[in-house]
Amino acid sequence: MDKISVHIAAELMNGLVEGRNDLLLTGVSTDTRKISGGELFFALKGENSDGHSFVSKAFENGAAGAVISDRNSVGVLPEGKAIVVVDDTLQALQQLAKGYLAQKKDLIKFGITGSVGKTGTKELLYACLKGKYKTARNAGNFNNHIGMPLTAMSVNSEHQAAVFEMGMGDFGEIHLLADIGRPDIAILTTIGVSHISALGSRENILKAKLEITDFFDETGCLVVNYDNDLISAYDWESQKYKVIKVGKTSGCDFRIVEAKAIGEYGSELELEISGKVYAFEIPMPGLHHTQNAALAIAAAVTAGVEPELIEETIKTCEQTEKRLIIKNSSEGIKVIDDSYNASPESMMAGIDVLMTASGDRKILFLADMLGMGEDTEKRHRLVGEYAGKRQVDGVYTVGTDARFISDEASKYIGREKTRHFETREELIENIDKLVQKGDAVLVKASRALGMEKVAEYLLAGR
Repeated sequence: MDKISVHIAAELMNGLVEGRNDLLLTGVSTDTRKISGGELFFALKGENSDGHSFVSKAFENGAAGAVISDRNSVGVLPEGKAIVVVDDTLQALQQLAKGYLAQKKDLIKFGITGSVGKTGTKELLYACLKGKYKTARNAGNFNNHIGMPLTAMSVNSEHQAAVFEMGMGDFGEIHLLADIGRPDIAILTTIGVSHISALGSRENILKAKLEITDFFDETGCLVVNYDNDLISAYDWESQKYKVIKVGKTSGCDFRIVEAKAIGEYGSELELEISGKVYAFEIPMPGLHHTQNAALAIAAAVTAGVEPELIEETIKTCEQTEKRLIIKNSSEGIKVIDDSYNASPESMMAGIDVLMTASGDRKILFLADMLGMGEDTEKRHRLVGEYAGKRQVDGVYTVGTDARFISDEASKYIGREKTRHFETREELIENIDKLVQKGDAVLVKASRALGMEKVAEYLLAGR
């Protein structure tokens, strides 16, 4: 973050300053443990804690000021410090981020949303851009109403571009993030069934995702995955902004000529750009990443990055932790840790990666996919059918709805190769009987199931 005074920050938040308003802030924080000195601490109220209880600790750790909504929660203000009193601390953080970014007139801003593929596309786009532009991006999963403004405040005057991943669970959430980021170029990765329990239909999911264009004028640009059925059927011609179509379909602005997986080492993509075909090496396992890469490349080229430069920089893209991370245990077991999230589409993509990885046997450790709505059983069975038809060597599931995965898979590979466990702990107690040296295993589920513990156990060695 570029240094700004408490006075200017308070103006952007419509807050009242008490104490020194001339202090220069070095950053913002919502976590006292991460304060190094000079930050503005936001006392956010959560379900289980209230940041107002930690204001004193923030000052002790070096915070220059604090944003609070309850003046009575802070006693005597320490000498040389400041507080900014606002009506709502979270809203104030969002207002500050919006106002701060609005001052970055020359910054090229990108937004990424979609049912799946957002984080992978973010990392690929960062790799495409960094050869030409000093680029900022979300750290980890900082893609919500708190993480997004924190990411915005990490941008400084050296940055020429910023990539913002935008997640959601309901209507209005992408609108809020788009208002903060005001992207010049946005990417829509795909429309699947994640969050369908809240939104009711894929059509509503598309409507919610398109909130990323709410602040577009005629100069705005949306890059879309034209191979997705709902996206290709949408009326793009009537939109005031520019739409760039990416896919295998003839007539796409960026046409995928060929895409192939090369096992656990990554994938290869041939993409036609302005009549010329370019070859890209994608260092991320899974054929689905070629589609994400094509979207990222299209966005970067639209922003002025030469395809020849992207051919070199995209090779350096790194995977995000717990998203198709492949490691070998000391006992000779290949572990594919994709425990961060799950949907039918990403489950099947993970199975494809597993089947191309080296290993004597291919084993699945899967748990529930959350947010699947009234068709929960159907969607879990779809994954089980896919695994069974791919002839995996074992399907072991955990949770409430994942039982339908193993049950459906058993129809294709036999009951003896499948089993359901009520808890993750029960699975771990039995895991030594299920795997052996030389196996390749995929661990995947929605984040709330905590299946990273299974991956950690496998990698730790027994």
